[in-house]
Amino acid sequence: IYKVYMKCILLVRVSTEQQSYDAQMKELHEVALRAGYSEKDITPVAEKESGIKLSEEERAGLNKMKELIETGVYDCVFAWEISRIARRKKILFSILEYLVERKIQLVIKEPYLHLLKSDGTIDEGAETIFTLYAQLAETEMRNKMSRFKRAKDEGYAKGRFEGGRVTLGYKVNEDGFWEIDEE
Repeated sequence: IYKVYMKCILLVRVSTEQQSYDAQMKELHEVALRAGYSEKDITPVAEKESGIKLSEEERAGLNKMKELIETGVYDCVFAWEISRIARRKKILFSILEYLVERKIQLVIKEPYLHLLKSDGTIDEGAETIFTLYAQLAETEMRNKMSRFKRAKDEGYAKGRFEGGRVTLGYKVNEDGFWEIDEE
């Protein structure tokens, strides 16, 4: 069966303002062109937002993707890797269900995943891979949070200011450490 392509979405996310999503965007753009989409049919959705802290409803990128899908002219979403969609399984499975219900293809670049079969039903093998990588994304998130907490606790134990309010009677010196405020 020959499928007429409509439009696709490039869903790109980075976690901090310092990071750039140019490389993700460029690579996904090339994947979309190879898949048969023309320049005019590719819509990027790029956000700098946390994949850990924000709920699905708070994620501007996911909301924009859903708004575009609801127009009825998009048939595919490209993402660089599963963790670029979200790092929490609950959100990932919610997005998976949303896309499958609307027969929107999901293509993940790394590792390569093509979610739907040509008849619009979910490919069981792809679903298994999605589930595995969703677990890995969440595990990676927990490990990062644990490392961040350990580093913060170590800094605090050494007298380093780790954010928050400055305690009365203290100040933070130019090196970022607590010291008694003589005033």
